[in-house]
Amino acid sequence: MVKDQVRVRVGPREVTLTNLDKVLWPEDNFTKRDLIQYYARVSRYILPHLRDRPLSLVRYPDGISTPGFYQKDAPPGTPWWVKTVPVVSGSSRTTRYILCNDTATLVWMANQAVVEVNPWSSRREHLSAPDFAVFDLDPAEGSSWEDVKIVARAVKAFLDELGLWSFPKVSGATGLHVYVPVKNEYSHKQIVLFVKRAAQIIETAMPEKVTLKRPVGERYGKVYIDYLQNSPGQTIVAVYSVRARPGAPVSMPISWDELDSVKPDCWNIKTAPERLEEKGDLFEPCLYQKQKIDRLLSQ
Repeated sequence: MVKDQVRVRVGPREVTLTNLDKVLWPEDNFTKRDLIQYYARVSRYILPHLRDRPLSLVRYPDGISTPGFYQKDAPPGTPWWVKTVPVVSGSSRTTRYILCNDTATLVWMANQAVVEVNPWSSRREHLSAPDFAVFDLDPAEGSSWEDVKIVARAVKAFLDELGLWSFPKVSGATGLHVYVPVKNEYSHKQIVLFVKRAAQIIETAMPEKVTLKRPVGERYGKVYIDYLQNSPGQTIVAVYSVRARPGAPVSMPISWDELDSVKPDCWNIKTAPERLEEKGDLFEPCLYQKQKIDRLLSQ
């Protein structure tokens, strides 16, 4: 018998939970129980954004003070009711990516000490056609959160000029992610090109603040716009995902009006549910407000 093992009913499924008192955040004394309870509480908000997306999961079975590991292939012992999708890589290797389409799967993942959930930008029915583009704003050494906010406003202004709606979320780490929901009629290559062209224009307008350079040593004092996060198979932390950082922060959507008053780690697994109950899902428009990006692609 595994220590501290219990079986719980989650919807129509039975999920076995183990080692619930295992401390995953030593500085905060947050346990696996806290992680599972968080994901269960926010399931109705996060699941629509995860539905049918292949997931790269980051697990921390020994807590965040020790290195975690990525899990792409569904591990041995995965319950039969957890949906997966086979994806063949360039090396002809088939990976069975987990799909998180229900609360039971989300709870099971949390019991596997999955802290960070990283979905693809495309869904099972159109794996080669993303339904969002993302501007990943990452402050390099010598740059600050204030710089990130300045660059984020520039990104929004540029997208506004194109007539595109954009939706920001704090990363839960140090940066900000700006999402642009798109019609799933574009390839990954086209999405990368769209974000790259936009980022190049913004970099030209404010070279003292923005860089697109890949070498970390060449980014000092600037905010890096990582357009390659939109490449095939690349992932970015999900909205409402927990982060493996002290305090157990959460990647949380914000309104553009809130940008001045927030920090990238404003909410954690204890405070995020209350915000969601108050504000609802600020990323809900990303689920249906799909847009065309031909104007910039045609330039």
